[in-house]
Amino acid sequence: MIPIRLRISGFLSYIEPVEIDFTGFNLACISGANGAGKSSLLDAITWVLFGEARLKDDADAIINSSSTVKEAQVILEFEYEGLAYKVIRTRPRKKTSQLEFMVADAQKQWKTLTESTMSKTEESIRNTLRLDYRTFTNASFFLQGKADQFSQQKSSDRKHTLFTVLGLEQWEGYKNRTADKRKEIDRQQAINQGRLQEIEQELAQEPERKAALETAQKELAAAEETRKSKETTLEGLQRLAASLAEQKKLVDLVNEQYQRSQQERVELVEKIASRRVEHDLAKTTIAQAGAIQTAFDAWQQTRKELERWDGVARNFHQYEAQRQEPLREIERERARMEQEIQGLVTEEAKVSEISAVLPERKAALENAQRELAVTQSALEKRSSIEVELRSANDSLGQMRAEYSQLKRELKEIEELIERLKGVSGSTCPFCGQPLTADDRERHITDLNAQYKEKTENVANSEAEGKRVRTVCEQLEKDLGALKNLETLLAQQKRSEGQEESFLQRDLTIVNDWQTSGGPRLALLKAKLAEQDFALEARTQLAQVDASLKELGYDSAAHDAVRQAELAGRSSEEKIRQVAAAQAALAGLEREVKELEAQLKKSDTTITAQEKQYHQALDKYEAEAASLPDMRQMEDELMTLREAENMLRLKVGQAHQSVNVLAELSKQQTKFCSQQEELMQRSGRYKTLERAFSKDGLPAMLIEQALPEIEQRANDILERLSSGSMNVRFATQKAYKDKNREDQKETLDIIISDALGERPYELFSGGEAFRVNFAIRMALSHLLAQRAGARLQTLVIDEGFGSQDVEGRQRLIEAINMVQPDFAKILVITHLEELKEAFPARLEVTKTVTGSQVKVFTG
Repeated sequence: MIPIRLRISGFLSYIEPVEIDFTGFNLACISGANGAGKSSLLDAITWVLFGEARLKDDADAIINSSSTVKEAQVILEFEYEGLAYKVIRTRPRKKTSQLEFMVADAQKQWKTLTESTMSKTEESIRNTLRLDYRTFTNASFFLQGKADQFSQQKSSDRKHTLFTVLGLEQWEGYKNRTADKRKEIDRQQAINQGRLQEIEQELAQEPERKAALETAQKELAAAEETRKSKETTLEGLQRLAASLAEQKKLVDLVNEQYQRSQQERVELVEKIASRRVEHDLAKTTIAQAGAIQTAFDAWQQTRKELERWDGVARNFHQYEAQRQEPLREIERERARMEQEIQGLVTEEAKVSEISAVLPERKAALENAQRELAVTQSALEKRSSIEVELRSANDSLGQMRAEYSQLKRELKEIEELIERLKGVSGSTCPFCGQPLTADDRERHITDLNAQYKEKTENVANSEAEGKRVRTVCEQLEKDLGALKNLETLLAQQKRSEGQEESFLQRDLTIVNDWQTSGGPRLALLKAKLAEQDFALEARTQLAQVDASLKELGYDSAAHDAVRQAELAGRSSEEKIRQVAAAQAALAGLEREVKELEAQLKKSDTTITAQEKQYHQALDKYEAEAASLPDMRQMEDELMTLREAENMLRLKVGQAHQSVNVLAELSKQQTKFCSQQEELMQRSGRYKTLERAFSKDGLPAMLIEQALPEIEQRANDILERLSSGSMNVRFATQKAYKDKNREDQKETLDIIISDALGERPYELFSGGEAFRVNFAIRMALSHLLAQRAGARLQTLVIDEGFGSQDVEGRQRLIEAINMVQPDFAKILVITHLEELKEAFPARLEVTKTVTGSQVKVFTG
């Protein structure tokens, strides 16, 4: 894949549209400050082709938040196998992405290759390039810090790294799926084996099962005979019980008639007593007839006297009307005074209650004032605690930073000591200077002393941190206890104000009563007792009464006659009662005699019914006593039936257990056949499992790939070293134990130069770099070749990590060496001094309108 033209808009740091033409150069660097958007160009290429970039968590994250169109779009034109292609990928925010794929025809017109779905279009792009995202980036991109990833591994880990780089993880998936199927077969074998053992155990029980069936059949026959005998006996007893039930109904009927007769006798006795009371009352009334007649005659005379006084009063009607008005005025004034007195008495009771609680009101106010003072004091204390807590937290934060720094320094010293202890050569691993054994020991001693000092500092810092944390916790606890003080203070102020308001209100009520209400009540009571009210009305009433008296009318006498007439009116009713008693007396005497005759007849009937009831009851009880307990007999029969049913079930189970043996025998033959087949399948899957494991086919593929990698690497290394260096991969080496004849698996990198063969680990600087570059290039070629693609474009992101001046020069030399192998090489760097080393450059800058790119050639 050779890029021709790239257009970006709204993608990552690129807001406004930016277009890059790659046709004017073959080798160029992409330069710019850190964060300017250099690596975003690589993300744009992988995203437009494969829909993947470094940001994978959020699909909308690739859209620039400042973009006016609210979408990201990348258009890439590229050449592959002599044809020109164009890919357009657009991602609107919160919407589905769109993808278009086109190819140029002979007339340079774009012809669409877009499929019906985006996933199918992406598959078409991958098939065209013969690369997926992972293979493309691993083959064409040399990313920061990963160029020497394979070489720097331990020899024991290089095979695993190569296993991953070559994409052989699929064999692990094959192995796992094969192992799952083999385990499933093994589980089925175990289940079948368990079932076979169960079948064999059951077949061995055939004699016992047949004997059990015969025994159960005999027990069932005996149980049937016992049950039938019990049913015959119970049927006879049930007929006898039915007869006794009818007899019991007769006893209950006689008893019911006897009880009803007794109730009727009681009602008859009560009626006789009632009529006798009425008879005696009539006789008493008749005996009082003379006195009643005298009272009636006197009442008649009083009525005549009342009529006379009424006539006199009518003659003095006008005076009586004059008399009513002062009477009403006197009563109105009396009612008004009594009502006012009642209100004042009620008010006096309330004032007494208020006076009784005045001491409690004063005590409550004093208590609220004391609580308010305590809270205000605590609030002042809280401010000092907050200041102290902030100071303690600041100290704690500073101590944590110092503690973290000390821990990092300790770790660095540990790593330095370990690296010095692990050095077996004569070169210092830090500065590259010569290193003797004494120098190494001296450095280790100095580092141990520093480690001890740092350890003590760490311990002291940790102890001081614990002490300050304890102080902070205590202060936070104290502060937590005081955190609601403002709310409490406001509540207490409201409470104090309420208590003061209540006390002032009650004192005002008591004072007002003492000055006005109390004296007014005493005055009203005195006036009412002395009749010292409505004086003008009383004077008018006295004048009217004096005039009436002169004219011969006595209102008091008139009232007395009126009362006597009212009292004598009852005599009229008594006269009527005497007449009624005289008329009813004879009838009551006859009714009493008739009722007494009925009572005598009822006594005779009750005696006969009582005798009949006891005779029937004695007969029933005598016959019922000879009847056995029917419930017990029925329970016994039910038990026999249940036992018989259980025996029938037992016989059925015994039949089933015997009949099932024939089916079990067939199943035994079937399971044996299945076990043989499962064993064969398990063996085949075990063979496949071993073949798919890392020691199987993947190991063979690695063994086949190593010569090709070795040849490619040597081709490149020969050009980089002018033929002075050669690389070889050793996959086995002897164990340290000389008694072992076999060899252990490894992947050592052996370098040959003018001094002979040495392991890769003994090379440093420029030599190691050349080896890394050659091996990495060989792996890229291998990945592209295995994918069926040609490696035409190479992207180097910052030259295998951070290099010194000499390292950067080696990088440039290596790139120039391999330039003929590629149609396009792009080197990403932020170093100014590296720009001039390339014939062309893409300058990336960050502006207010997003990242911008300028191309400089020549």
